[in-house]
Amino acid sequence: MNHKNIQKLLLLIIIFFSVIGFSKPAQAVMPPDFVFNIGYQIAQIFSLLTIFLSAILSVFYQFIKIKLTAFSLNKWHWVASIIIILAIAGGVAYFYGQYEQKIAYDNWLTESQKYNEQTKEVGDYETIDKLKISAIKNVDIQKTSNGAKFSSNITQNLNNDKSAQFIQDYYGNIANHALEKAYAMSKKVVDLQTFKNWYKDTNKITLDNLTRIDDKKSSLELTLYESDKYTRYGVLMTLLIENKMPVQVEKSEVRILEQGAVMANLRSEPNQAQEEKITTGFFTDNENYPIFISNNEFQTIINNNRNNYLVLDARENIEYENGFFPDSIHIRFADLQAGRWIEIPNDKFVYVLCWSGIRGKEVAEFLRTKDIVASYLENGANGWVEYGGQWIGSVKFSAKYSEERYRLVFNTTDVKEKVVRENIQLVDSREPWKYEQAHLPGSISFPIMYTPTTNLEGVFSQFKPNSKVIIICDGYVNCFDAKITGVELEAKGHQLLGRYNKPWEY
Repeated sequence: MNHKNIQKLLLLIIIFFSVIGFSKPAQAVMPPDFVFNIGYQIAQIFSLLTIFLSAILSVFYQFIKIKLTAFSLNKWHWVASIIIILAIAGGVAYFYGQYEQKIAYDNWLTESQKYNEQTKEVGDYETIDKLKISAIKNVDIQKTSNGAKFSSNITQNLNNDKSAQFIQDYYGNIANHALEKAYAMSKKVVDLQTFKNWYKDTNKITLDNLTRIDDKKSSLELTLYESDKYTRYGVLMTLLIENKMPVQVEKSEVRILEQGAVMANLRSEPNQAQEEKITTGFFTDNENYPIFISNNEFQTIINNNRNNYLVLDARENIEYENGFFPDSIHIRFADLQAGRWIEIPNDKFVYVLCWSGIRGKEVAEFLRTKDIVASYLENGANGWVEYGGQWIGSVKFSAKYSEERYRLVFNTTDVKEKVVRENIQLVDSREPWKYEQAHLPGSISFPIMYTPTTNLEGVFSQFKPNSKVIIICDGYVNCFDAKITGVELEAKGHQLLGRYNKPWEY
């Protein structure tokens, strides 16, 4: 092999690795599982190093040839030299990529924190929207103590929901003292006279929240007024369905959530209503139980074979399917907020699992507002598995979905170009109150952590078939959510391209 052929071969290798081998983003994984699109920088470093080292080798060869006229390089020397040059250039480019990935992530994290702090200053969107999503409303005593005997505070359209209409008719009959009709719809665990005695003093009922869990089961909250007092209940109701129509209450589980007195002068002074919250004895006795526990404490509880606790996994479906704690129950956080919290017993200690503990803290705090003694595992499921705790399957969600599209992060220029050229559908995975405050034109709001299961199909229906999607996020937590959103959209036949984590630049 002569020198000209060797030079041509070297040039071809440089072009190949520069254009093909290193045109992709670096494969360094930064929390939360980001790969920033800096491939062109790495290609430049690799190319420059390869040319520089090749030049040094050429000069060195010429120097040796002049000094040692008898010395000559055979083809294997050249092959070895090329391999060494490529290895050095590739290694330096790789570590440069690692460094640039870290710098890019640190810069993004700083910008993200600053942006989210400014967002919070605008208003307490989180509190407002969580109340709206869960549809749990504080009862307006002045409004509900007068007027119609039955009223509904439900904001969503349930006109075409036969089960929801059945439930409203059932309580409407009770409120209007059509008790024989209500009894015919009830589960008939007592005789008619006993049923009438239960509701003889009822003068008004308001339906404050109704969430359909499945075809038969619903979670609801209602307030029942008797003379000068009111009682707020949480009810988990199962209906008997025949020929796709509800015909009777099959089962109902009832909890008292709150009680209070309606004062005689309420019309003129509505804020003077006396409220006395009723809590269960178990919650009262354990109200000061720590809201978080360590892995050691949790292991001790398991070792002691206590039967007065349960483990609640509040992660998303695909996380739970990947791996779970033995005998845990799984209810998504969005579903708990929407009403399924009533399925959680209030006479046991509840230990909440999420991936890292961040979401678990929110879940535990929410359940405690429902008089459930809930605590979260301090470092979540990931920390528990690293500790060596019991687990079935894998906890490494990111390891299962590690392909480049699940980790790739586009910059603002990339996103703008793709929206114009490729007709990309932008999907906003941020919290709902952020979307309401400001969002990218044409984006679809899909905050999966705040979307109850019953509403998921409605969100999916907004997408055109086989859409190419980029998921928008702006913080550590919702960028993890964005990856889950991408997996769910792929399961519906859409194509995930990657994430976009700087919407404030758009």
